[in-house]
Amino acid sequence: MNFQTPVSALFPGASGRIISTLTARRRESSEAPLALAELARGASVAATQLETTLFRLGLLGLIEPRARGEEVRPVPGHIVWEALDALTDLRGRVTTEARRCAALDLTPAPAHLALRGPVADGTAAHPADVLELVVVPPHAAPEDWTEQVGRMAARLSRHLGNVVTVCHIPTVAEAVSLVGTTPVIHPST
Repeated sequence: MNFQTPVSALFPGASGRIISTLTARRRESSEAPLALAELARGASVAATQLETTLFRLGLLGLIEPRARGEEVRPVPGHIVWEALDALTDLRGRVTTEARRCAALDLTPAPAHLALRGPVADGTAAHPADVLELVVVPPHAAPEDWTEQVGRMAARLSRHLGNVVTVCHIPTVAEAVSLVGTTPVIHPST
């Protein structure tokens, strides 16, 4: 998974870069107009490439009606912006997916499960960037516990498109000391 340019990965070329730039700009200041030169610079496209994409975005209602060459004003409440926002910040989805995979693959639930690495931080820029699972087994871990965790890591790796590694830690205190973040799964009782 590439957290830096997921929209551009889905929509290659100038259109994806323009949409990425508009999405980021809208999140920063949704009411402020954007000059074409600034949009072109942010999207790394020639100003002449903008008009075709902007025309299509106008047909969707994502930007206010405008004449050729005028600044761009995104429509703040348009429902597509929310979907694009969800694509540009996938960290919450990674946590949700880790919880889902843990529920499917780990019985009983681990005493502690946390995530770390570039994927967990939302800084991954390449499929080779790693998500590390920091796992503390439950008090009475079954014999196949290591295999269960391996299945979870493999499933999560397929769903994210990144390598998922596992760090087995014996105690919750050691895991908290190592990771220092809120666990994905809270300690089991």
